[in-house]
Amino acid sequence: MAPPPAAGGEFAPASDTSKLLAWLGYLIPIVALVAILIEPYKKEKFVRLHAIQELGLAVGYIVAWIVLIVLQTILAVIHLGVLGLILSLLYFVLWIGYVVLAIMGIINAAGGKRWEMPIVYGFVKNYI
Repeated sequence: MAPPPAAGGEFAPASDTSKLLAWLGYLIPIVALVAILIEPYKKEKFVRLHAIQELGLAVGYIVAWIVLIVLQTILAVIHLGVLGLILSLLYFVLWIGYVVLAIMGIINAAGGKRWEMPIVYGFVKNYI
C-alpha cells in the first residue's frame, strides 16, 4: 500500500516512516540505498532527496579518502613523509566535514524539512 500524498508540498514526508528512512540513511548509508529501491518510498521525493544526498555524500567521502591514500602512498615512496603528515590532517578534516553534513542532514530529515546539502546537492539534483 502506497503512503498517502504528502501534505505541505511534494518534498514533505508522507509519513513518520518516510522521516525515519530519510534520517536513518545518514547514519547507515545502506539504508539510504534500500530506501530508494523499496516500492512505496522510491517515488516519494522527500525520501529520495535525503537518500540520494546521503549516497552522494558517502561516495564523495570514499573517493576523496582513496585519493588521499594514493597521494600519501606516493609521498611515502618518494620519501616526502612530512607532506604525508599534512595529508593525515586532511583525513581528519574530511571526516569532520562528513560528520557535520550528516548531522545536519539527520536534523533536517527528522524535522521533515527539505534541505539542499551544500556542494553535494549540485551533483545529485538530477537524480532526485
